[in-house]
Amino acid sequence: MRMVSFPSSFGWLARVGLLTALVACGSRDGDPHSNQGVIPNPAGKDMRIRDVTNPTLDNHPKSLDSVTVSGAAVVAVDTFDETGDGKSTGTIYVQDLGSQEPYSGISLFAPTFVPGNLRVGAGDVLDLSGQYQENTHIGSANFAPGAILAQLARPTATFRFDGENTEPVDIDVEDLTDFDKGRKWLGMVVRVHDVKLQAALTGSSGRLSSRMRPEFPGVANGCDAPFPKAPAVVNELADIGSLNLDAGTQVKSITGVVTFFCNLHLAPRTLADIEP
Repeated sequence: MRMVSFPSSFGWLARVGLLTALVACGSRDGDPHSNQGVIPNPAGKDMRIRDVTNPTLDNHPKSLDSVTVSGAAVVAVDTFDETGDGKSTGTIYVQDLGSQEPYSGISLFAPTFVPGNLRVGAGDVLDLSGQYQENTHIGSANFAPGAILAQLARPTATFRFDGENTEPVDIDVEDLTDFDKGRKWLGMVVRVHDVKLQAALTGSSGRLSSRMRPEFPGVANGCDAPFPKAPAVVNELADIGSLNLDAGTQVKSITGVVTFFCNLHLAPRTLADIEP
C-alpha cells in the first residue's frame, strides 16, 4: 500500500480513522472486508495499565507476573542527568492512551524496542510485554510498610503510532502525603495548585528537592518510616534548580509526573511545568 504522510497538526484519532478507511476500501470494485466498517480501538485489545496496577481489581496481576499491555502513551523520557554520572537517566513513564483515570500510569525499567533503533518521545504510543514488579525496596533502601515502586521490568516495547501529549489531571497535593491515595497517580501526569515550597531546592549528588507542604509533626523521616510524609517537587526530569526557587516561594501550579522513592515526588518535565 502506498504510504500516506500527514501534517504534524493532524490529530492522531483522525490519522487512525483515515488509515482505517484506506484499508477498508480494499479496491475500487468494493471488495468485501472483515471489519464491517468498525474502526479498531486505537488503544488495542490487550490489558490497559490500570488493569495491571489497580490493587482493588479481582484479577490484579501479582508481582513478577508477565503481562501484555496495549495503547501505552509515553508521557516522559528521563534524559536529564541530574547526578552527572549517566546513571540517573533512561526511565520512561507511560500512561493509558486518552485516560485520566486513577492507576493509569507506570514506569518502564530497561525496555527493549521494536524496531530495535526506535527512540521514543512524549506522545508515542506503545504496546508492551514484560514482567510486572512491585518493589518494596531498591538496593539497601527499604520503603515504608505498604509502599511499593510499581514497574514494568525489561518489557518489549513495540511502536504503535505517534500520538499527542497527555493532558494533566488536577489533583490535591494532599493526596501525595498518603501512599494509598498517591499510588493512584504514580507514573501519571498531574497538576497541583497553590503550592508553597517549604525550603529552597537542596540535596546531594545533584538530586534536588523541596517539600510541597510542611512536615508532619512527630513523624519520622526515614525511608522506611510509615506515611504520612510530605511530598516533594524534584529535579528528576528537568533542571528546575536553575529557577532558583527559595523557601516560601508560592507557585500557582506545578505539573509533572508522580514518581516514588521513599516518599512521593512530583517531577516537572520542563521548566514551563512550574507556573509562578
